Amino acid sequence: MNLRKDSKISTEFNASSMTDIVFLLLIFFIIISSVVKDPALKLVLPKGVNNVNPINKVILVEVDENLNYSVDHKKTSYARLPFDIQAVLKDSPEATVSIRGDKNVRYEDVMNVVMIADKQGAKVVLALDQD
Repeated sequence: MNLRKDSKISTEFNASSMTDIVFLLLIFFIIISSVVKDPALKLVLPKGVNNVNPINKVILVEVDENLNYSVDHKKTSYARLPFDIQAVLKDSPEATVSIRGDKNVRYEDVMNVVMIADKQGAKVVLALDQD
């Protein structure tokens, strides 16, 4: 009685069933992609406006690398900065405060000026240089 001949395990791989599955998936994705006609992003574009509001005054607050401060090109100290910004905002309350920091100034020093202007109720923007 020879048991070894019948107990061999076949190591061959039959790929015909794998190609059937890939073919069915390909057909599925082709059909689904042709059914979906809606765009992926629905954008709501703004409408044009005929009446344009005039640009509000811009107050420039600068900080240089030696931590010298100025409001509209008038030098001031850090302690006087809130009072000077408030005085300028009293004349034009709808003004925007543009803060420009030197590239060598620490981020925290510029953000301190942003917080001071924000406490005064100003609309604050950070000015960036092109270089």
